[in-house]
Amino acid sequence: MTELIPLMVERVGILVMLAFLLSRMKFFRQMVDHKHELKDKLILIGIFVLFGIVSNYTGVAISGGTITSHGWQLRLEEGSAIANTRIMGVAIGGLLGGPIVGIGTGIVVGLHRLTLGGYTAVACAISTILAGFVTGFIGTKFNIRQESSKWKAVIIGVLIEVTQMGIILIVAKPFDSALHLVKVIAPSMILINGLGMFLFVLPESVMD
Repeated sequence: MTELIPLMVERVGILVMLAFLLSRMKFFRQMVDHKHELKDKLILIGIFVLFGIVSNYTGVAISGGTITSHGWQLRLEEGSAIANTRIMGVAIGGLLGGPIVGIGTGIVVGLHRLTLGGYTAVACAISTILAGFVTGFIGTKFNIRQESSKWKAVIIGVLIEVTQMGIILIVAKPFDSALHLVKVIAPSMILINGLGMFLFVLPESVMD
């Protein structure tokens, strides 16, 4: 669904703004060098939880393979799903803040997604929490200052999104609806997730 791409690019803009704001904060630069303390981790959880919740609310509602709304999503109908950048924020939080930030952010954002409803709610909640766990532990080895970091981030982002599509197929019912949804949103979601991860770890975003 090509019309989904520009809508998702708009959502990535929120992430880029977040990256710019974070790059101006002293604790963020310390965090990049893995010098962050517990209070910094709690602040990061708050920041990425906020991003994740906003991503949930500003997602693009899809029903039967058709875009039904790209305004704020306060509650979905049973046969609807959301395409958004929720997992991207959770993944970046995990990569930068480690297990505490990744797991904490993933659980809160995942549970919030569950409250919005829709037939993919459980699948999306599970994939969000899983993304927090996985990227949190990867984050202990991830150095954003390395030249190869942006490509590693892209690969991680793509793999996480592919995993989410798999979880939707396994968990969401009815299967026919889940399969049709994945066919519609997978290309756009995978592309945008990789692009967003790339933009966030650009060297300019972490300069002193």
